[in-house]
Amino acid sequence: MRQLRPLPLPRPGRLRHPEVGRLELTYQSLDLPVSHRAAHDLTFYTAEPGRTSEDRLKLLTSLAAPQPRATKPTDQLR
Repeated sequence: MRQLRPLPLPRPGRLRHPEVGRLELTYQSLDLPVSHRAAHDLTFYTAEPGRTSEDRLKLLTSLAAPQPRATKPTDQLR
């Protein structure tokens, strides 16, 4: 049986993104053992609610979201 490890404590970090500018975020990284050959990390970034970084992170989310695809006009049904 695998032993559960405590989650690492969140850490503060600063990033500068070319489109939204400076972000002051808290991040937490988790090790995900996928196989005996590979290890993967999953990192969560969060912004403090009500701060400028939260607004910038939301803006970045909207910039990265898939854009709706343009549709071709269809022939009208007769």
